Amino acid sequence: MTSEADTRSAFVKKKAIQGTFWSYLSFIIGKLLSFATTIILARLLLPEEFGLVGYATVVIDYLDVLNTLGMGTAIISRKDRIEEASNIAFYSSTILSIVLYLLAWVAAPFAAAYFSEPAVTPLLRVIALTLPIYALGAIPGAHIQKNLRFKIKIIPDFSRSFSKGLVSVVLAWAGFGVWSLIWGQIVSAFIVVILNWILGKWRPTRVFDRQVSKEMLTFGGHIVAIGFIGVLLNNVDYLIVGRVLGAAALGYYTLAYRMPELVIRTINLGVDRVAHPILSTLQWDQEQLRSVYRNYLRYTSLAILPAGVGLAILSAPIIRIFYSSEWLASIPVMRWIAIAVMVGALGHIPGVLYKAINRPDILNKLALIKLPLTIAILWYGSRWGIVGVALGHVLLAFIKVTLDTVVAGRFVNFGLWQVFKTISPAFWGAIIMGAAILPLHLIPNFSDIPKLITAIILGAGVFIVIVYWLDPTLIHKSKSMLRGAFQK
Repeated sequence: MTSEADTRSAFVKKKAIQGTFWSYLSFIIGKLLSFATTIILARLLLPEEFGLVGYATVVIDYLDVLNTLGMGTAIISRKDRIEEASNIAFYSSTILSIVLYLLAWVAAPFAAAYFSEPAVTPLLRVIALTLPIYALGAIPGAHIQKNLRFKIKIIPDFSRSFSKGLVSVVLAWAGFGVWSLIWGQIVSAFIVVILNWILGKWRPTRVFDRQVSKEMLTFGGHIVAIGFIGVLLNNVDYLIVGRVLGAAALGYYTLAYRMPELVIRTINLGVDRVAHPILSTLQWDQEQLRSVYRNYLRYTSLAILPAGVGLAILSAPIIRIFYSSEWLASIPVMRWIAIAVMVGALGHIPGVLYKAINRPDILNKLALIKLPLTIAILWYGSRWGIVGVALGHVLLAFIKVTLDTVVAGRFVNFGLWQVFKTISPAFWGAIIMGAAILPLHLIPNFSDIPKLITAIILGAGVFIVIVYWLDPTLIHKSKSMLRGAFQK
């Protein structure tokens, strides 16, 4: 019995290591392509045009939560009657996506009136086509994740980013303006759906079961509620900035998020794809759950904390180098957003844990606590413009992470102090790293590119030395994990 448990534990750890590596590689390649695209588009388009697309995207994000009824997540978490569950998931999400597209068409003028921008109406009606397109590929894509085929997942992820960037840049160069961003998303959605059907190795049948359907819809209902509140929490700042401060401010604010998303949120998204199916296989084994939970915190903090501190300190040269002087208003926003995203990233794993143990209702309850607080703080912060909104995010990040960590700790017997001890090598490494690279700003006549290169090299060296001094085994195990990611 012990041998079987040990074998299972080793298999799960192996899959976690490999899956995290390939999932993060997938995301980082996609985000690098997106970042390169943004650099080019920032020189071809105006901040107002980025803001217009931001208006339409915010509305689509809310509708997209309803788009698949949380069925992809339900498929990943489910342990039996997979065929019946997949069928109800596919047909229900496809029908709903068509209804949502029609809803977007009708709601477009009202969204335009809210933002006081008539151009939002046609933009929203076209970009809403992504709703039924993505719904067609959602369930085959979920089967790729459920079967832990993380290496295969890199193909649709890469293709989506590459095609979106290529189409957007070519059309922007040809003078299509804001429409280049819209059509880039439409084309990439088609490509992702085609690849998910080819690689997912799943096809719908006519096998149904009433009880399974009821279970799927109930679980999906919780996920939809979580997603809708989550999107509201994540996008309420865009609603406030767009409504109160205008399209240009929203353009600067949106661009300030790009680098923290590329470097930090990509880690969260990669972990989410791997941690959910991995933790789902361990949902009845608290000892294993605690071990995986701790290790995700321990190793992801090695990337999250130095990245957040580094981006905050180096926001000025990054904006000037990559986006040009036209986007200087984004510098102070990016500085505080990097801190907020860094802190918030540490509270991401608890949310994955609740879904994995089939307790998504906890996320709903926590979100209902966070939502009014988020709206109040960000609305108040908007008095000081986009920088005030960014500072509000920093305050909210600390509040939310503390709440999430305390509640999650009750399920895996892992308290707040244990979490801090787990991430302390990365925490102190990042603090000392920041102190080492901060004086570079004081050197006269030190141009941006050499400054950035020097900061990256010096910062990485200091961080590794400090972490090794505090916990030598952490560095050795990290190297072993990376080697393990390439082993079959």
